[in-house]
Amino acid sequence: GSTIDLNATGANSYVWTGPNSFSTTTQNPSFQAVDVSTGGTYTVTSINSIGCYSSASTNVIVDSLPVASNNGEYCVGSSIQLNGFGGGIYEWSGPLSFSDTLQNPIITSAIETMSGDYILTTTNACGTNTDTTNVIVNPLPLAVASNTGPYCVWQPIQLNASGGVSYSWSGPYSFSSTMQNPSIAAATMPMNGTYWVTVTDAEGCVASTSTMVTINVCAGLENN
Repeated sequence: GSTIDLNATGANSYVWTGPNSFSTTTQNPSFQAVDVSTGGTYTVTSINSIGCYSSASTNVIVDSLPVASNNGEYCVGSSIQLNGFGGGIYEWSGPLSFSDTLQNPIITSAIETMSGDYILTTTNACGTNTDTTNVIVNPLPLAVASNTGPYCVWQPIQLNASGGVSYSWSGPYSFSSTMQNPSIAAATMPMNGTYWVTVTDAEGCVASTSTMVTINVCAGLENN
């Protein structure tokens, strides 16, 4: 964003060349430092009135302004990755009194109250500057699982789940299903046990819960 001023003396005409195909015949050109790639070696070839020429070079250093970013959105329990660029010295600050001097700090075991603006302050030859990145930590889905049992052998088993947009069931006897409310046509004793469902919400956050299915023989009338 700053203005670069190149200066040359000692001749009658000048040809400048430099990074990013820079070229001009102006004796003292001025132009904007677009980014760090604008920095580098600039060479001027000068010619005097009798046709003699020589070259000289000057090195331009372009420092970055800070850039703060993160890899979110995040779910509760995941790790927040903050990314910083453009400084020699880095200082982060954020919600819950967060502070760190690493360039790319990681915050483990995220909770919802860690959501908010994280401010990166960098110091280099251009002075002290800041940039901000917003972190979003989403809650886990409220996973609920149930069944309509207990059941007798050969009765249909009905499993129910809620709290998300997609579901993945697993259970005894190699049971699996991606339906929200799957059913099993006829119960048998090996189907007794715990059925787990993994629930995923619209933000991609995941939670698991379970329901216990009980199957009884239910043989009918018995003699006393």
